Parts: sequence; structure tokens; C-alpha cells
Amino acid sequence: MSRTGRLLVLVAAWVLPVGWLLLALSAGPSDGTSLSSSLLPDGTRSTGSVTVARTFGSTPLLPGDEVQQVDGRTVDAWLAGGAAGREVGDVLRYEVRRSGGALDRIQQVDVTLVDYPVAAALRAEWRAVAAAVAVLLVGSAVYWARPLAGSARAFLTAAALLPAALTSAPFGPGVVDLVGSRGVWPEALGEALAAIGLVALVVAVALLVRLPGASRRWVPASALLVPALGYAAWLGLARSGADSRPERQEVLATVAVPTLWATVPALFLAATLVHARAEQRVDVLATRLVLLGLGAGLGTWVLLGQVPLWLTGDSPLRWDVLATLSAGVPLACVAAAAAHFHLDEIEPRVRRGLVQALVLVVVGAAFVALVRAVDAAADISVGSMLVGGLLALLLLPGAVAVQRVVRRLVYGDRVFPDRVVSDLRRLDPVTAPEDVLREALELLARRLHLSFAAVDVFATAGSEPIAASIGTSYGTPATVDLAVGGTALGRLRVEVDVGRDPFGPGDARLLEDVGSQVGALVQAMTANRELQASRQRLVAAREEERRRLRRDLHDGLGPSLATLAMRLESASDLIHEDPGQASELVARLSDQAREEIAEVRRLVEGLRPPALDQLGLVSALRHRAAEHATAGGPVRVPWTVEAADDLEPLPAAVEVAAYRVVTEAVNNVQRHSGADRCTVVLVREDGDLRVEVADTGSGLAPDRRAGVGLSSMRERAEELGGSFEVVPRPGGGTVVRVRLPLGEG
Repeated sequence: MSRTGRLLVLVAAWVLPVGWLLLALSAGPSDGTSLSSSLLPDGTRSTGSVTVARTFGSTPLLPGDEVQQVDGRTVDAWLAGGAAGREVGDVLRYEVRRSGGALDRIQQVDVTLVDYPVAAALRAEWRAVAAAVAVLLVGSAVYWARPLAGSARAFLTAAALLPAALTSAPFGPGVVDLVGSRGVWPEALGEALAAIGLVALVVAVALLVRLPGASRRWVPASALLVPALGYAAWLGLARSGADSRPERQEVLATVAVPTLWATVPALFLAATLVHARAEQRVDVLATRLVLLGLGAGLGTWVLLGQVPLWLTGDSPLRWDVLATLSAGVPLACVAAAAAHFHLDEIEPRVRRGLVQALVLVVVGAAFVALVRAVDAAADISVGSMLVGGLLALLLLPGAVAVQRVVRRLVYGDRVFPDRVVSDLRRLDPVTAPEDVLREALELLARRLHLSFAAVDVFATAGSEPIAASIGTSYGTPATVDLAVGGTALGRLRVEVDVGRDPFGPGDARLLEDVGSQVGALVQAMTANRELQASRQRLVAAREEERRRLRRDLHDGLGPSLATLAMRLESASDLIHEDPGQASELVARLSDQAREEIAEVRRLVEGLRPPALDQLGLVSALRHRAAEHATAGGPVRVPWTVEAADDLEPLPAAVEVAAYRVVTEAVNNVQRHSGADRCTVVLVREDGDLRVEVADTGSGLAPDRRAGVGLSSMRERAEELGGSFEVVPRPGGGTVVRVRLPLGEG
């Protein structure tokens, strides 16, 4: 969807709740009262009277006023006989029972109807408005992140509809709405819209996992059963207890909370079903996060709301705070799941937090049970024991923190291996090997309280062994093998200060983690050393090649060309004096020029064999093999070249390296193997050129050291990022294998 399309959808999502709120509040005059303190019937509309829950603006009525009559008639009579239309400026006389300290008094209060005090109401109930805005902001962010996802669209719908419940509580109907003015339709319709928002929330959870087309069509229809079932159960339970018309009217207008009661199990059911169908990792994390959030919200409501009411008869949190906590966590989890927002980070943190909360609940429950038992057996105040237990639970994290500090002072970071490994990862393997090893040892000595630490790095084909140590050993150090990928790179030896506990079985994980990280450091350091050595060899080889060319040109071709020039001048002088001698001299100079041309060709071939440009790698090698077979001299080992037709073209550097490696390997076969045949195989495979030279000779002696030829072949392969190896051939002989990257990626 385009950016403009998304913006239009978000504008509509914000206009809907804002427009509804303004429309509902401005639909009629107001007396500045609200009868609703929550979405549930709270006893403010009883038989014969109604009680003011809150007031907005400059009204003479007060919260807690019990309105018994309006203009000489009870609210019940007004509802039974039909409410009259009201206008702004009308003055109504309220008969009010108002608390006056020890005695209640009946007062006559004249109330002038005004336009609904929207600004004053918003200021007074800013928490509810802020919560609605927060829900809209989260819904907008979810939709913006995944505008094409069905779950994100459903969540935005829920975020746009849930704030409609504000017209039920806290901006519910006032006293005047029951005797005229707006009536209760804003309350009922607002709750109905919020109920549809809860249905959209169920749909958002059900669409977290991609469902087949038929199943997706049934999701909204199935979700619509949620408010119907909840509202039907609510009417069956509450209507029989409503004796007066205001009470019955309030019961009929209560839609959101019954829907919420039905929505909670529906959300659990939907999240469980889609979690069972989830196959991709992101879907598993998303659905599991929703289940965790629902569990956290329900647990918060029960543990911080219902359990304290059962134990003490009072809740430690205000209703709005408890509702925010209980609903906020599930909504946040559903939002993160619908937006696929950092699920790899959020889901584990929520899971760990719930586990810790569960442990705390178990401990708290055990303590409460103990308090009850002690209270039954002795005359001890339950309240004081509960306060003491609460203080103990609050002090428990501090005690754990103090214990961590003490253990760190005594044992260092031996109990926190992750910290040691994290510090080792920050070391730079590019610095000098001795310096980086000493820095690693000093870090270990400082963090683990070591008196001695040493590391021994084994020698490799391209680097010498290295050893570094600090401190003095007074006993037998603990030894840790440094291995990466099954390859032993070295050995780490560590010894704890004499006055501290030595390493034991409980430190196995620490030593293993430290060994793995030091091994990775040594591997990076060794690779860097070999890279530096390879670069030095390349520079030295380049300078040596330049020196050879300069020597050949200066000492060979240069003097020859100078002599040729002087003799040509002499021949020019003899043309008129002695034509015969001049002709003889020119003939000799012609032979000399041919020799110089051959020398130039030899120099050029030393840079890059011309046959590669003329014939290509495969044909050049086959041409060379044919020349080998027909050349005179001592008996030579015949060799053949096998290659696929689609092997070429190849990069120029790869062609030269492969040509040089093959010719050097064949020369070794001719000189040392005693073989009767030799085969060269060239294969293009996985972005590499693989070269294999196999002979049927006697093979390499076990104690034979690599000579100049083998070292040259290895360097040519490694300077292109390839590999080189020499292995015995099954049945006798030797196989030279070379891998040269083609750089196709």
C-alpha cells in the first residue's frame, strides 16, 4: 500500500473515535454530572433515586449527591411517563440528599443546563483520555509497520473502536439524560462500538498465522458470537436483580464488560489454536507472546485485584490503575505480535519476567498460608505479619544484589562467565600477537583474581609458535585446550591467587567459555599473522620479479641492442667503401636481431605465457603435454589433460596460477616420481577452479620437507584465496590438489 493510502486509513482511524466522542457529548444539554464511575453497574441508579458519580464544569451538584426528584417527579416516573425535551438554558430543580457530616440533609438545588463542558471533562479525566490516545498510537504504529497484514488491520480497528467506551465511563449519561436531553443512547452505542472493538481484537489474534481462504472468512463470523454470548449471559444473570427502570436501563446498556468477559477465554482459545498451527519461527514467537501477555494480564487482575479483596476486603490499587495494568500488558503483546516488532528480544524477556513473577507468587502464597496458620494458632496480627512479609519480599532483591557484590569481591567474575567472555570479545586481534595475548591474560588475571596465566599458541604451516605469560606459578595451573572447529590451536594455563579458592568442578563452564573465546581470539590472531606473512611474501616476490626483469634487460638485452646499433652504423659506413663486407656484416646482425627477439619472447613468457592468450588454459596445457611427449632427451613421463568443454573462460590471474601450478607439478613428476603416467584434471565447481595432478609413482617420502616447488605452488594458490594440499594416491603415487576461487559471487 502506498504511503498516501496508509495515511488516509490512519486519519480515518483517528477521526472515528474523536468524532464519536464529540458527537455524543454535544448531542444535548448537560447538567455537568455523570452517573458512571465504571463500565459495570455500580449502584448509582437504584430504586427511587440516582447518585452522581462525578461532576464536570461549574455545576451546583456534587459527587455523591443522591438525586431523588427532578422538577417534583422521581427519575423512575420520568422514565415511565416519557422524558421531556431539554434545551440549553433550562433551569431544573433537583431534590438532593447530600451528606452533611453526621446527618444527611435534603436540599433543593436549581441547575441551569449548559452545553456539555468538554474541556473541563477532558481535564478531569485526562488519564482515561491518555489511555485512549495511547491505544490509538499503538494501533497506528502496528498498521504502519504491516499495512497488508490482516492482524495489523484488525488491531487498528480495535484501537479505533475501544475508545468509544468513553461515552459510557467516565463520560456517561448525567441525571438530565434520564429525564430528557440525550437519553442513554450514547452510553449504549459507545459500549456496542467498544464490544465490536473487542471482536476485532479476537480477529487480530486469529489472523497472526496465515490461514486457508475458507478459514479466514469464518474468523470474523465466529468472533461475532463472542459479544452475543457474553451479553446473553449478562442479561440472564443481572436483569432479574434490576427492580427499577433506571437499573434495568443500566443493565440493558451494559455491553462492553460482558463482551470482555467472553473475550478473555476467546482470546486464549484463538491464541492457542493459531499457536498450534504456527510453523514459521516468527509465527511461533508471535502467538506465544500473545499467550504470555494474556496470562500476565489475567494474573495481574487476579493477584492484585481479586486476591487482596478476598484476604483483606480491599484492593491495594485503584480500579483504573488495575484495569490499565491488566489490559495494557495483553494489548502491548498483541500489538508487538501483529507488528512482528523485535519478537526475538521481547518474547524471551516477557517469558523470563513471568517465570520470575510466578516464583514470587509461589513464595508469597506460601507465606500467606503460613500467616493464616499462625493466626489460627496464636493471637498475632495478620496485618502486621503480611506487612513484614511484604517488606521481606521487597528486601529480597536487595539481599540478592548484596550477595552478588560480595561474591564478586571474593571470587571475581568466576560466577559471571558471560561478563568475562564479553570483555574478551572486545580485544582486537589485529594488533601485535604478543600484545593481544598479554592483554587477554591481564584481563583474565584482573577479572578472575589469577596469580599466573599463560597461553601457548602452536605453530602452523604459515606461522611460528608463540608463548606469553604473566605472574608466577606456585602450584599446578588449570589447563584449558584452545580448539576451534576440532582443530587444536594452543593451550591456556591459569592459576588462582594463593589466598583464594582454586578452580574446581563448579568452574567447568567458566573455563570452557573462556577457552572457547580465547581460542577464537587465537584463531583470528593466527589468521591475521598468516595474512601479513602472505602479503610480505607477495611484496617480496613482486620486487624479486622486478629485479630479475631489470637484470635481464640491463645486463642482457640492453648491451646486445647497443652492440647491434653500433654495428649497424659500421655497416652503413661500409656500404660505399666495401659493399661485400657490409653485406656480410648485415647478415650477422640479422642473426643477432633474431636472438634478441627470442630473448624478448622469453621475458614476456616469464610474465604471462603467450599460449594462454592464444589458446586458453586447457589448450595451452595440452599443447605443452604434446611438446613434452615429442621432445628429445631422456625418457619423459607422458601426461594428459582432462577438462569439460564449458570450463573456460577463466579470470586471467586464475589462468596463470593454474598454468604455473600444473607445469611445476608435472616437472616434479618428471624429476622425482618414477611414474609411468600422469593425469591433470581441471573442474569448475561451486565457484572454484579445482586442479588435480595425479601420478602413479613412488609418492612422497614421509620425512620429506617441502621444497621450493611445493612452496611456490602453495603460495600461488593462497595468494588468490585458494588452498593447496598434497596427499597419497590410492594404489600408489601422489595427488596434488589445488582450489582457486573464480570470484563469481
